[in-house]
Amino acid sequence: AGAEVLENTEVAGVSRTFEGFALEAGDVAVTARSVINSAGAWADRFARAFNEPVPLERTYPSMIVTEPLDPFLSVNIGIEGGGIYARQVARGNVVVGGERATPLDNPDYSRPRSDGALTIMQRASELFGPLRHAQAIRFWSGTEATMPDRNPVLGPSATTPGLIHAFGFSGAGFQIAPGVGEVLAELVRDGQTATPIDAFAITRFSPASQPGGALKQQ
Repeated sequence: AGAEVLENTEVAGVSRTFEGFALEAGDVAVTARSVINSAGAWADRFARAFNEPVPLERTYPSMIVTEPLDPFLSVNIGIEGGGIYARQVARGNVVVGGERATPLDNPDYSRPRSDGALTIMQRASELFGPLRHAQAIRFWSGTEATMPDRNPVLGPSATTPGLIHAFGFSGAGFQIAPGVGEVLAELVRDGQTATPIDAFAITRFSPASQPGGALKQQ
C-alpha cells in the first residue's frame, strides 16, 4: 500500500516543525504530517518530550511453547486473576503465559525465570489435561508497557497537533490491535473517529487530573 518499513531503526528524536514533524531514525531523516507514538514500553519518553509525562510501568511477560500436540484448544483462553493464558497454533504447539520474567541490568531486556516457567506449566496442566505430559521446547520473554489503570493511552496529543498516542495496552494489545489500527487510521486521515476513545485520553494522567494536582511518577 505504499508503506516503507524500516526495521531495526531506532528513533533518536522527533520534533514539531511548521509543516508537521521531523524524525531522526538511524541514518534516515523522515518528515511527516502526523506521527503515531506507538513505541510500547519506550513510549513514555516520546510523550514526555512533548510535555505529556505518564506513569508508565514496564512489565516483562514470560512465555512457553510446547511440542506439537493433537488439537484440543480452538480458542485463545485466559483466566482473569488466575495467572494463566494459552492458545494452540495450527501446527499443534501450545503457547502458554502468565508469569513475569526477570529484567536484566539493561531494562530493555529480560530473561525467563525457571521457577516462573514451572509455575506456568503446573497451572496450565491443571486446566488442560493434554499438557500434563507435554514437553516445553522454547521459552522467551519481552518488554511491554502497563498503565496504572490497565487501560491504554489512545488518542490525539493534548499539546501537539498531529501527534497521536497509542501505547500502554497492559498486555491486551494483540487482542484489540485490529480495532486500534482502524481508529488510528481514521484519526490520521479524518482527524476524528466515530469510536468513543475519550476514556483513553492521555490527559487523564495530567497534573490537573491527579489528586492534589500532582502527577504520580512510578
